[in-house]
Amino acid sequence: MVTEAIPLTQLRPGQSGIVQGFSQTIAQNYRKYLQDIGINRQSLITFIRQAPFGGPLQLQILGSHFCLRASEACHIYVTYSN
Repeated sequence: MVTEAIPLTQLRPGQSGIVQGFSQTIAQNYRKYLQDIGINRQSLITFIRQAPFGGPLQLQILGSHFCLRASEACHIYVTYSN
């Protein structure tokens, strides 16, 4: 079964995903920043929670917690992790 990549923002709290890549419209310097904090292809990301009123997403990556704006997280594509 082939699983299609979805934007990270489509995960729900508690769900994890494996990074498949980035959108083509993401700025190169922001892509580098994401890679510097550990968001690379095949990295595991867990969606912890989202702040109220559409605020930032709290994510766990390589054991560390980070927050990303939803407008930035939508450029990261993942597949569901079991």
